[in-house]
Amino acid sequence: TKSLWQLLFVKPLAYIILKLGASLKHLGMTKAYLGVSLMIIGLLIRLIILPFNIKTQKQSQMMQKLQPEMMRIEKKYAGRNDQESMMMKSQETMALYQKYKINPLSSCLIALIQLPIFFAFLQAIYKIPTIYEGEIFGWNLGTTPSVGIFTNHQYSFIILLILIILTTFFSFRYTMKNNPTSAAAGDAGNQMNTMLYVMTIFIAFASINLPTAIALYWIVSYAFVIAQTFIMNLIKKRKEDYS
Repeated sequence: TKSLWQLLFVKPLAYIILKLGASLKHLGMTKAYLGVSLMIIGLLIRLIILPFNIKTQKQSQMMQKLQPEMMRIEKKYAGRNDQESMMMKSQETMALYQKYKINPLSSCLIALIQLPIFFAFLQAIYKIPTIYEGEIFGWNLGTTPSVGIFTNHQYSFIILLILIILTTFFSFRYTMKNNPTSAAAGDAGNQMNTMLYVMTIFIAFASINLPTAIALYWIVSYAFVIAQTFIMNLIKKRKEDYS
């Protein structure tokens, strides 16, 4: 299984990183060619999964429209925990999803697509020795922020960490803002907001020990998510204004 994973995902990705980097080097780039290659591939991956993301965001917007009907169902079956009532509630909920053409599993699909890509990217970078010779913006691509700051006393790595934190926070925030659960009042909304801060802090601590190459991929990917969400919300607002 491991060899199949390497053959289908890790090795092709490493090959593409090196090939694109070589092309950029021929264009006159020096040490920055691999860093730029990583960022371009990060953007290309986001463009490939863009249709899935757009579909998920549209479904989130539809979820907001069906909230009044969903609340009606919740109120109708409030306090009724018998098997027949639970089955009827489930059937009415599924009928509501079908009415608005919503697939509750679509958000899970995005996660299932993104996670393997991220881990393949991580392994591909560790398999490319020249990554550790490359630099961009004064940061060595193989150096982690912890080594850069505490061992090499290169405090510009703090900027890298700040960029990771900001792109993570705002991408998660915009995504959750389109989720009707996070916009809800009470415990559900508070839990989603708490999760936003917990996830941001977790990513910040995890990124301290990830190489700059991965940090670049992360920043570019989530900056793309922020721009995509902003544009889609803008389009939605204009449609509402004209309707």
